[in-house]
Amino acid sequence: MKHSVAGINILRRLTQDGLRIFTINQAKEVADQLKINREYVAEALHHLKKGNWIVRLKRGIYALSADSGFGDPPHEFEIAMALVSPCAISHWTAMHYHHLTQQAPNIIFAITPTSTSIPRTLVGGLYHFIKIKKEYYFGIEKIWIGQAQINMTDIEKTLLDSLMSPQYCGDFQEVLHAFKMCSDRLNLERIIQYAMRLDCATIKRLGWIFEKLGIKNTHLNKLLQFPIKGYRKLDPLGVIKGPYNRKWMIQENI
Repeated sequence: MKHSVAGINILRRLTQDGLRIFTINQAKEVADQLKINREYVAEALHHLKKGNWIVRLKRGIYALSADSGFGDPPHEFEIAMALVSPCAISHWTAMHYHHLTQQAPNIIFAITPTSTSIPRTLVGGLYHFIKIKKEYYFGIEKIWIGQAQINMTDIEKTLLDSLMSPQYCGDFQEVLHAFKMCSDRLNLERIIQYAMRLDCATIKRLGWIFEKLGIKNTHLNKLLQFPIKGYRKLDPLGVIKGPYNRKWMIQENI
């Protein structure tokens, strides 16, 4: 009982301070403020978890549960930020946020330049973290979801990530549809600058799509001039078939 009361008091103070996700060290700091022995904290948190007041995200990190009675639990995006750092919501999840798709994915996709392991007992397939090169971790904006500040890939980076890995966006047809939906919202200079920081296949795919969308030649020329050796598939995961587009060095395999 002593540990349960101590845990509830600690949790109350944490939520009063605006923390819906917290570390065991933060709980110990609050225990100090409340004159609670630090030795009680680990067992107090265990009782809170057992009573469904909190959930354990990973070792040393906890989140308010939906049944705690101390306010709203953290948003799924907020939990993603706590599970892996740094990371940014991306691909199909970002496409849905930016209104580039009408389909709501049941998995939260995020990119991260760091290796990590996610406890399977928690995520249950809900989170998918995509490891990328450090130099590809850019094009990220800060957004607010409720009370939480979230890293989200902007429209331009979201589309380019989708060109490279359409399997995390439904399929390549979904990616093409996303380009059509936002062609009037795209910052063309930005997406071209972004593409130039990625691989040559992405650059040529972007040029092919731009031409189909009727983008002006002044933008196409920048992409055309980028050197490439050999043909690349338009759909990187599609079968090797279809006509060869010599202009863009793309095999139109859709």
